[in-house]
Amino acid sequence: MRRLAVRVTAALALVSAVAVAPQAASAGGAAPPFSWSACTEPLLAGFECATYEVPLDHDKPRGATTTIALSRRPAGDPANRIGTIFVNPGGPGGAGRGMVRNAARIASPEVLARFDLVGFDPRGIGASDPIQCFATDAEAEALYARMTGVPITRQQIASTLAANREYTAACAGTIGPLLTHMSTLNVAKDLDLLRRGAGDDRLTYIGYSYGTLIGATYANLFPAKVRALILDGNVDPDQRTNHRLANKFERAGGFEIALDGFLTECDRAGAACAFSGDARAKFDRLRDRLREGPVEIPDLGTITLDDLTGFIGQTLYNMANFPSAAEDLQWVYGLVFGDPAALRATGGDLPTAPPARGWLPDAYSYTGNDAGFAVNCADAPLPRNPALYPGFAAAFEKAHPTFGRAEAFSEVGCATWPTITEAYDGPWNRRTAETILVVNPTYDPATRLDFAVRMTRQLGNARLLTLDGFGHTSNYSACVTSWYTRYLLDGDLPPKGTRCAQDRAPFPAV
Repeated sequence: MRRLAVRVTAALALVSAVAVAPQAASAGGAAPPFSWSACTEPLLAGFECATYEVPLDHDKPRGATTTIALSRRPAGDPANRIGTIFVNPGGPGGAGRGMVRNAARIASPEVLARFDLVGFDPRGIGASDPIQCFATDAEAEALYARMTGVPITRQQIASTLAANREYTAACAGTIGPLLTHMSTLNVAKDLDLLRRGAGDDRLTYIGYSYGTLIGATYANLFPAKVRALILDGNVDPDQRTNHRLANKFERAGGFEIALDGFLTECDRAGAACAFSGDARAKFDRLRDRLREGPVEIPDLGTITLDDLTGFIGQTLYNMANFPSAAEDLQWVYGLVFGDPAALRATGGDLPTAPPARGWLPDAYSYTGNDAGFAVNCADAPLPRNPALYPGFAAAFEKAHPTFGRAEAFSEVGCATWPTITEAYDGPWNRRTAETILVVNPTYDPATRLDFAVRMTRQLGNARLLTLDGFGHTSNYSACVTSWYTRYLLDGDLPPKGTRCAQDRAPFPAV
């Protein structure tokens, strides 16, 4: 999946020009207020921006600092303003400042009237002193070209392992002091300083995907400071931080569950899904053919197993992509197996799904990828011997034939990443001042429902809201939006066992 992640990241992240806070905030000292001014970037026109200095090392609050970049959409009804909602898009590696542009997708008008919405780029990401493993995109791309997302042959595996060793060496040599301070532990401590800079007595926060780990970590570091936390598209915090290899295996299984749901709904939709007609068998046939090697399509180019795996994995993130993805799969299936109608059709490479919510373009395209490794390798211990990973991949693939191998290799760089000891791995059960709202779709590919169930059980004070539907994090549900609104405004919680439905079909009738 890494090559897909790199392609998506290349279209995302951000540039910055903002006002600077006059002094650093620290856990033991004063927390100066934000100094907001009009954003100067065209993509953030009409919003307010600021930067905030926080300790590079929270154990040395009077030492070196690093800069956090933020953006704000002020409350629509300032006279009745309640406070600030901080939002994070996940990743890790996701830059959050651009999320103010998508405020209407995050919260209802009633919520946006009463709260400032603040997006922030976590340390080392986006405009927050971004880390950079290579001087240019070209240098990064030359190395990525030697990696295979789903390596099958001995040559592919050897090249991928060697390139990952070079990648981690490049990161270790260029990132600088931030390298050892990128863990989620630091981000959660930064977030508490940001809360204080906003003038809020307690934190109101929405975190998506990896952002749920930020929220869970914050809740257990600062349980008395929780006002309202929504964790949407959840990780299993204990498994992710203490048993990462098992977590990677189950994550691959989550993608398989979502894929099976996609293919089942396709057949159920009949003519509304272009890939219907034993979609499961057709997909498996296509995957297994590409596993044997690339397919050359005259006048169109090469289709690889990496292309298929990346394409379908990203498709599962957003249900709105399902109908067009089914058309693409049918087209490719016809090309690979010689359907004359497909061969006459025009087309191109398998497209990628739209970028994740909230990100902005960046001058160096791979900060998100670099930061993702910096955070994950610090947070989550993985085996330190790269030679073990081909065996992991074979075992993963046997259980999860479409996504297992890709997931096993996706963080092999952590095997040679510099050893980081500054991390948080629990406890996860401290009772917060207010109940945390945990939200998850049943067919979420990247953060399977099992993870949300465990998140709810592990936290000291949480309530699960289940969305019966597809996609990564909750979408297309007025029911979920209603509970978001009631919870954020008044602290109302859904009754135990509440389930919401999505308001659109995966494959709308034609």
